[in-house]
Amino acid sequence: MSGTPLKDGVVAVLSNDAARYLFIRRGLDLRRSPGWWCFVGGQVEPGETLESATAREMFEEVGLRVAVGGRIHESLSPNGEFRLHWFETTLLTAGQAAVPCPVEVEEVRWLRAEDGLRLEPLLPGLRAWLEEKAKRA
Repeated sequence: MSGTPLKDGVVAVLSNDAARYLFIRRGLDLRRSPGWWCFVGGQVEPGETLESATAREMFEEVGLRVAVGGRIHESLSPNGEFRLHWFETTLLTAGQAAVPCPVEVEEVRWLRAEDGLRLEPLLPGLRAWLEEKAKRA
């Protein structure tokens, strides 16, 4: 895709007090990466900020209301179509339970980084990020 401008996408990194991250398995009928494990994320809509896209995707995919913090990472999507901006997020109110969107999310799990590395198939950008995180732990 060289020469083609990248679209912006976002990745929401949500962890809990037990140092577990929210992983989702993408819906099996999705066009991009069906059935792959990743963090919540998606495409930025026209006129939308990266932060508002992150909060919107979290609510649309798993029904959680989050505050979006700082950008912590950047990567490319597997097909090179998207520049992915990763943001740290926190729950706006404690005790929220994830309610997966049945089309977009097949499964939800809260896992430590090292356990997330055992998921298959796992998006390559997330695998690299988790491996780096494990090195620093």
